[in-house]
Amino acid sequence: MIHIAVQIERIDYEKSVEKLLPQITAEFSAKKSPDALEQFVLRLGEDAVPVAKKLVRYMEDGVRDGLVVWMAESRQEQIVRTVNQHLDELFGASVMKVGAVIAEDRPGTRLALHVSRVEIDYAALMKSPAVGSALDQLGGNGGLLKGAAMFALQMASKASPDTLEKQGIALLSSDRVKPKILSALSGAFEKIGLAASVADLSVEAGAGPEAKAAQDAGLPAELKSGLMDAAAAFLREKSK
Repeated sequence: MIHIAVQIERIDYEKSVEKLLPQITAEFSAKKSPDALEQFVLRLGEDAVPVAKKLVRYMEDGVRDGLVVWMAESRQEQIVRTVNQHLDELFGASVMKVGAVIAEDRPGTRLALHVSRVEIDYAALMKSPAVGSALDQLGGNGGLLKGAAMFALQMASKASPDTLEKQGIALLSSDRVKPKILSALSGAFEKIGLAASVADLSVEAGAGPEAKAAQDAGLPAELKSGLMDAAAAFLREKSK
């Protein structure tokens, strides 16, 4: 099993709020006992999105990034389902499946995503149009280079699991296939409402980190405190 670490280049926080907040507000309204912050968001009604977009400008970097991590954790099933749908469109049904997509707030203003527990059907992968088109670009007289590459993949599919894993990592990390995976991930993020630009990815051995279990407790206390600080800063400036 392998996992993919994705570097996030840029997040458009205001656009992400515009797309994601209505989904989250709908979840708040479905709760039997929304907490004080959730009730406040619900009372804002249609004004919740413009207010939140303004507050984003007053949040510290760690609070903004923390909100993205929280949203990824709380919307794990939807994210995984959407990523897998895009991978199916890219490679073919059930050729490549991911088990979790975990956001990580790294030091500074950097964010990363871990696409973990990636399972690959290597026999089906060799027949995938995406891989075939990548091999077509190898060129060569009479397709000799493509034929050699396909033969290498066929031999690898009969090899030991460790060899298969190494071949899979090399293929997914190649300049021909990696951009296709980045495109699939970007499409998945856009579909769920996360306006993020992915910069690069690395493919590594191992299952990768596990997603945290979905929590019903709502937004963590430190993020609520950060939101209150942002609201206070916004009101102070408006009162001048």
